[in-house]
Amino acid sequence: MITPCTEKDTGKILEYIGKDYGHCLYIYIDLIKYGLANENFFAWIQTDDDGKITAILTEYFKGIQVYSKDCDLDAKEVADFVLEKDPPVFLGSKEVIDQVWEYMPEHKQEVGTVGQLRGLKVDADATAYAASLEELPEICELVAADEDIGAPYGYDSLLTQYTERMEDDFGRNFISRDPEDNEIICHAGTYAELPELGVSGGVITAPKFRGKGRSKPTLAAICKQLLAEDEVFLARLKEWNGKILEKYNQS
Repeated sequence: MITPCTEKDTGKILEYIGKDYGHCLYIYIDLIKYGLANENFFAWIQTDDDGKITAILTEYFKGIQVYSKDCDLDAKEVADFVLEKDPPVFLGSKEVIDQVWEYMPEHKQEVGTVGQLRGLKVDADATAYAASLEELPEICELVAADEDIGAPYGYDSLLTQYTERMEDDFGRNFISRDPEDNEIICHAGTYAELPELGVSGGVITAPKFRGKGRSKPTLAAICKQLLAEDEVFLARLKEWNGKILEKYNQS
């Protein structure tokens, strides 16, 4: 059974995830950052006949994420839920998505990886920099034009998301520009940041500059900045986590 969550269920969801947030990064980060009082973030819990949690589903700006710690979810029920919502993207670990995909095989599946950044093997582009709010419309035009990365969301949704993240210090956008005509060459951003982790995404090179190895140095520039801030993140982590646990233990 899939039931909608309210803010009082936050502690239950976090307890279910535990330290396994590497398998549900966006669910974990969005829940911590925005919470269930946010108008753009929703969550549901799937339980079995005994009341045991078998899956968590969340929606943020119409994108759906699913997480099942033991991969013991009711895959057909989740598939029916997703098909009814008809989101532009549906995310989860491959083990979980494979189960759900059995009931929605007509949909395209793409596989990626999640890794931990420990150091840089590519030199950062020294000209890449953190974009301003005023530059976000230009960035969103580039990202939204890509069929795989941005088109499923659309320009308006991307601009709203990027703006909200930047204003909330929840994300940043690095770009490199062509010195001749000032066009954006490449973009790389963080789609979510917490004191102990950040998720990079939106890595895209403008079509006319592709095939020249421009994306890796731009991505390296934002990663270099994140690595430089790691000591600050770690210093804040203990106090920050204490506040979060205290907040949800009281709810």
